[in-house]
Amino acid sequence: MKIQIDEKSAKFISALGENVYVVGGYVRNSLCGYKCTDIDLAGPLPALALNLPPHTSMNMVNHRMGTAQLVCDGVRYEYTPFRVEVYNPGGEHTPARVSFTTDLNADAERRDFCCNAIYYDVRRDEIIDPLNGVRDVEQKILRGCNKHVFESDGLRLLRLVRLAAELNFKIEGETARAAKAMCAQLSDITNERKRMELDKILHADTVNDVPNAHYRGLRLLKQLDLWRNLIPEIADADGVAQPEQYHKFDVMEHTFRCVLNAPPLRNVRLAALMHDIGKPYCLKNFGNFHGHEKSSAIMARVILNRLRYPNDVIEQVVRLCALHMYDMNGEARESKIRVFVAKNYDILDKLVALVRADRLATGYATAEDVAAPHRFETVRDKMLADGTPILKRSLRISGKDLADMGFENEAISAALEVLWHDCVVNPMNNTAERLFKAAERLPKTPDKPKK
Repeated sequence: MKIQIDEKSAKFISALGENVYVVGGYVRNSLCGYKCTDIDLAGPLPALALNLPPHTSMNMVNHRMGTAQLVCDGVRYEYTPFRVEVYNPGGEHTPARVSFTTDLNADAERRDFCCNAIYYDVRRDEIIDPLNGVRDVEQKILRGCNKHVFESDGLRLLRLVRLAAELNFKIEGETARAAKAMCAQLSDITNERKRMELDKILHADTVNDVPNAHYRGLRLLKQLDLWRNLIPEIADADGVAQPEQYHKFDVMEHTFRCVLNAPPLRNVRLAALMHDIGKPYCLKNFGNFHGHEKSSAIMARVILNRLRYPNDVIEQVVRLCALHMYDMNGEARESKIRVFVAKNYDILDKLVALVRADRLATGYATAEDVAAPHRFETVRDKMLADGTPILKRSLRISGKDLADMGFENEAISAALEVLWHDCVVNPMNNTAERLFKAAERLPKTPDKPKK
C-alpha cells in the first residue's frame, strides 16, 4: 500500500531529521483512498531539537504534550514527540501524567485505534505498523490499541462513533463491548468537547462522502448506550411510541431519520435532532403530544446551553423547533402565511428543509411527495414578485417621518409594526401617500398601562 504525499511536504518532513514520521489520520486516509488534510508528525526528538528548514515558523501549542505547530510555505504541520500517558480513574480526556520516550511502540500503544497508529517514514518511503493497523484499514475495522483505550480517555467513545461513521468502518467486537462497558466514562468529558464531536457526527457524511454516515453515527450512539451521558433527553425518546396513522417509528428513530433526511445546512441537522425532544415530556405530563413543538423549543434551549453552543446557534435552533409544526395541515389563510413568511424570512429555507425532513421521517412520505414547492416557498415567491416590504426598512415611511408627525418614541415602533403588517398583507398600500394617511389614524402616544 502506498502513502500519497506531495513533493514539497515530503522534502520538508525529510529535512526535519532522522526518524520523523507522518502518523494518524493522514496515513489512514491515504491508505483508504480518502482525502487527506492535516499532516501530523511524530518522532523521538523534542520539537526544539528538530532541524527546521529555512523560513519555517514554530509555535508551541501545548508545552505539556510537547506539541508544536510548524508552518513552511503556507503548509501547516503538527509535531508531537513520542510519549506515554497516564490517566486518573474516570474518563477525563486530559492525562494526569505525560512522559516522553524514544520508543515508537510505546507511542503507538498510547493512541486510540490501531488504524491511527500507522507510521510513515518519508525518507525511506516505508510504513512502520506495530499494531497491524494496515490490516485493519484493509478490512475497514476500528480496533482499540489496548484494552484500556476507553478507561483512559472517555472522549474516545465519541471518536469511535465518529470515525466509524466517517470512514464507513465496522467496530471490532471486543472494542465495541469495551466501549459499551465504559459508556459512563463519557460523563467525565467537558460539554464543549462533547459538542464538538456531536457536530462532527451530525455531518459525518460530508467528510468522505459516505452515504447516510450521520444516521449511522446516531444509531451507533444508541447501540453503545452513549446517549444517556451525551444528551439524556434523546435516550428518553427510545421506545416512545407515536400514533401509527402518522408515524411508523418511535420518537427516537423518527428523530434519527429526520436528521438523515435533513440537508447539511448550518443548524438544520441540529434542529432536526432537537425538533421532537419535548415529545416524551408531553406524553408523560399531558398524555399526548399536543404542543410538543413549544416544549421542544424550551428543552432545546436548555440542552444547547448545557453543551455550550454559541448563542446565535441556540436562538436559531430554538426558533426552528418552535415553528416546525406551523400550518402543518395547510389550512392557514394566505394573509397569515404572508406575515409568517415575512417574520421568518431569514430562516425560511432552513425551516422548509426541516419540515420536509420531518415529513420524510414519518415513514409514509416519499421524496416525490416532498419535491413540490412548499407553501411557504410559493407565498414567498409571490411576495417577492408583488413588491411586498418583507423588511420594515422597505416601508415608504420611516420612524423619522412618524416623529415629524408627532409620534412619541414608543408609539413609533408600534405604528411601524401596524403599518408593516398591513403592507405585508396588502403590498399595494406601501406608498407614501397611503402610509401617511394610515398613520394619521394611529395613536401618537403609547398606551398607558391599566391600573
